Amino acid sequence: MCQTADTEDFLRLGRALGDAVAATDRRVLLIASGALSHTFWPLRVIRDHEASGPEHIFTPQARAADEQRIAWLRDGDHARVLDAMPEFLAFRPEARFGHYLMMIGALGEHACTAPGRLYSEYENSVGTGQVHLWFDRPANGWTA
Repeated sequence: MCQTADTEDFLRLGRALGDAVAATDRRVLLIASGALSHTFWPLRVIRDHEASGPEHIFTPQARAADEQRIAWLRDGDHARVLDAMPEFLAFRPEARFGHYLMMIGALGEHACTAPGRLYSEYENSVGTGQVHLWFDRPANGWTA
């Protein structure tokens, strides 16, 4: 993970990956792994926030930002997630959300309409927002 990359850098890498996938006759599975909001509780209070309930997310604002993005992802509104990246960066998504940005860059960015299916509930991990989503390829393509 390039710690100096920004949103456009991650999208560019995703576009290159998408081009490489399109040039092959093989099936490809993209896995994007990383947290939503990503601030850990300080050491002296971390034990008070070890439970997985979302009430332990670092701030109510971070939780609200995560839950909004989860709703957009479930709706397949990737354009809205991308357009709101500057605001989301204030909640320090893990690795600047590079995992998602590279994946969506490969799948068509703003034009991607694949809705997300929850594979887990939204939860806390010592202050950070966590969820598992799966994006099925729509019958008429990623960018229908």
